[in-house]
Amino acid sequence: MGALRGASDAPIAPESEDRAIRAGFIDARARREYFQLALAAFLVSFMYSHAALLAVVFAREGFDLHTVGLLLSLYAFPVILFTFLSGAVAARIGVLNTCRVSVALMVVGFFSLRYTAGAFWPALASRLVQGVGQGLLLSSFVTYGQSRLNARKFVYLNGLFSSMFAVAQAFAPPFGAFILNKFGAPAMFLEGAIPACLGLALTFGVRPIPRPRQARALNFLGGLRRSRIPAFFAVFVNGTMFGFTAAYLAALLQAKALPIGAFFFASTTTLFASRFLAMGIFESLDRRVLVAGGFLAQGAGFVLLAYAGQSWLIVVSGVLFGIGYSVVYPVLSAWMSEGVEPAERAGPQALLNTAFNIGIFLMPYPQALLIGAFGYGATAMFLAALAIFAALAMFALRFFPGEA
Repeated sequence: MGALRGASDAPIAPESEDRAIRAGFIDARARREYFQLALAAFLVSFMYSHAALLAVVFAREGFDLHTVGLLLSLYAFPVILFTFLSGAVAARIGVLNTCRVSVALMVVGFFSLRYTAGAFWPALASRLVQGVGQGLLLSSFVTYGQSRLNARKFVYLNGLFSSMFAVAQAFAPPFGAFILNKFGAPAMFLEGAIPACLGLALTFGVRPIPRPRQARALNFLGGLRRSRIPAFFAVFVNGTMFGFTAAYLAALLQAKALPIGAFFFASTTTLFASRFLAMGIFESLDRRVLVAGGFLAQGAGFVLLAYAGQSWLIVVSGVLFGIGYSVVYPVLSAWMSEGVEPAERAGPQALLNTAFNIGIFLMPYPQALLIGAFGYGATAMFLAALAIFAALAMFALRFFPGEA
């Protein structure tokens, strides 16, 4: 019990407990812990959102395009491997300690680029260390956030929590670009690391989650039920769509002489607004219909990307993508945790996020082949067709009750 002592020992009034439970939390302390970790997630994501600028940094250091591509793409391997292993790590050292280790590794990897970005092997080592941290990050943070919630507003609050990882993407790259251009790369790496250090500090002063009841590596089988296989397919498609926007959207818009910020600001703002304002309403709907609707919105956004020639259409595309993306991940995350004790959720979440990261980090390579053969527009249309197919598949599950 010593780990719970400190500020958490202060008595809580019964009416405060009741209000917190009605608001969707397990108790009054959980409300503070939820928002504390959500703020930590935002601060950490502010740092890793600077990854959009790394290609510029490496190019200024004199690396050719092939070398820059290696430094950016090899990052995928530790991310995917340690996303898969994150549940086992959480079972061994605890979910909250995994949160702390993940942030610490990301800070070390990112900040060390201040000194290593000019040489390939040291820079690659920094990237790999940061990749290990990012692989451990999402599952551990989401598992902890979910453990603070009861069933009342689970999908809504889970979606709001997970949106903290995306919101910083609207602010960090332009702010980091200002620092980079005004003061240089060393200042940018310092500027990005400071918020993440504050985020690490916020992981202290909260209660840990109990370890899994059995001293085993982890209960991955909880996530491998037949009824959850559609969730893995859906989150892979969601990651594939997001991976295209992260890797190639800027180039697509530049080729059309359209403003890059129009899409990213519109999609990020819509994502947060949708989760904050509408997810509580969506929560009462069938999850298969929700995910299908999310994919239809993403598909429509990509059709506009393929054919739009005006800035306002790119804004509409960003809004559609933001609506779709805001719905799919939190619903699938809640689906994976359904019927699983909080202490046992790290395994299913690790499997879900492994499929998600495979879509984000590995699918840009076959997308590059499609772009080389058919161009950006045709590739965007192919991905739109993939999203629409996924929507139809998820909607069809309504007619097979045993499958979801």
